[in-house]
Amino acid sequence: MRSFDDLRCWFDSLDGVLVAFSGGVDSSVLAAAARFALGDLAVAVTVKSELQSGSDLANARRVAVEIGIEHIVLEVGVLKLEGVRENLPSRCYLCKRAMANRLLQEARSRGIKVVVDGTNASDRADDRPGMRALYEAGIRMPLRDLGITKDEVRKMARELGLSNADRPSRSCLATRIEGTLSLERLGRVEAAEDLLPQGWRVSDRVDEVEVKVPEGEMLSEGAVSGLKRLGYREVEAKD
Repeated sequence: MRSFDDLRCWFDSLDGVLVAFSGGVDSSVLAAAARFALGDLAVAVTVKSELQSGSDLANARRVAVEIGIEHIVLEVGVLKLEGVRENLPSRCYLCKRAMANRLLQEARSRGIKVVVDGTNASDRADDRPGMRALYEAGIRMPLRDLGITKDEVRKMARELGLSNADRPSRSCLATRIEGTLSLERLGRVEAAEDLLPQGWRVSDRVDEVEVKVPEGEMLSEGAVSGLKRLGYREVEAKD
């Protein structure tokens, strides 16, 4: 089992690093290790697209303050990319490639040669097209290099006292939508999940919405009413 000190040592030979920072537990532990190793020579960068929620951005800002690392937010428009708006199977690859290019551009502007991402050893490469985009861009994955698993990352986050140590993993808003993406549908999905307990997910089917309800929980009448006010005619709860 690797330790946080092993992760910190990964950065020791560098003269600067840019951390792709979503605010999730993986990138947060990675950013903390970079900050411990390199001090002000480490910077955390969040690339915000139309597919990320405002709550995720707020979480990233908060955790960056906890870590004490410089944090900047860059924006990239991905809905204009052919294949993304249509929500094709290639969407994740195309989106990650655009985000990776933006990170590399920022790193070059700062004279930073190494960009790292929080992909861990538990992430399967065979079902992660976004991971392929990162590899192709030359973005490094220290957690994966060191064989650090998701459970080990969470343990490190707890030891560091990070507020997101037990925060559920979150994929982008597009994964909740069947069919063509639009700002309206993305915004509605975000608003729908804001009505629900943390970690609950919805599936948007234009006029219908399915809510994945954890075992032992129930979808409240208030939540159903709120979802219908957002424009969903039918609300279905699914275990």
